[in-house]
Amino acid sequence: MATPSSRTQTEYSPVDNTESPASSRLISLTRVPAASSGGHVDLPAATIAEAIRAAVARSTPAESLQAVIAMAVQTGPCDGASITMRGAGKTVDTVASSDGKVEQADLLQYELGEGPGLEAVWTDGVFIVPDLVADGRWPHWSPRAAELGIGASLAVHLFTDAALGSLNLYSLAPRGFSESDIENAKVIAAQASVVLAYARTQQNLWHAIDTRNLIGQAQGILMQRYGLTAPKAFAVLRRYSQHHNIKLTVLAEQLTTTGQLPHLDNSPHPGNLPISEWGSG
Repeated sequence: MATPSSRTQTEYSPVDNTESPASSRLISLTRVPAASSGGHVDLPAATIAEAIRAAVARSTPAESLQAVIAMAVQTGPCDGASITMRGAGKTVDTVASSDGKVEQADLLQYELGEGPGLEAVWTDGVFIVPDLVADGRWPHWSPRAAELGIGASLAVHLFTDAALGSLNLYSLAPRGFSESDIENAKVIAAQASVVLAYARTQQNLWHAIDTRNLIGQAQGILMQRYGLTAPKAFAVLRRYSQHHNIKLTVLAEQLTTTGQLPHLDNSPHPGNLPISEWGSG
């Protein structure tokens, strides 16, 4: 697990990113290499919206995030890319990456507690490292990442209505990122923010459904075993959970996995009522 670094945003002089939330940033234009001329072409907002639609239409949140990574590598100022997601308790995790080298560069940041991608998780802004060897802001991470073959990086804060994580773009050689590169990265980050928020919502939704189903199965076991109604079976689970200081979901998983709850018949309850009458009072 990694926690926020003690460094401040001003110490790193991040490029200003005080824009409106990601959804409104999608009206911008992005610039990507033209296949024929080697120059740049403008992609309209409709193309960006279509890229997002295609990403969220994937079968799983993981596939949606991987689609954003593929788009970042294809259109962004980088050779590899990853997405770091901010989790509960200030934990971080790489939820999508283009290759193993990129993922190792991310993991080094988490292990060492420093790096541009980690800074971008906690601080709004764009963190640019044109040359890892010459950069001294992250003295532990930079040389280790350079040993992996990373020459430069650009990390962008991901957010919608809340902080989500960071988009990490890596180049194999040192690179002087232009204003066009930075704007391109911001637009890709806006797309990544929308898809990451969607993925998190989907994950939370399925977790809630799984939890509800698990508790329902546990209720069914108690209903069959003790002749309880559904509300009384839930009351038994709730009281057992409170008395033994076990989370309801953990209790339900234990019951559905083993078919047993230790000392259930002897568990104290108000008035020493039989299990069939738990929840009646």
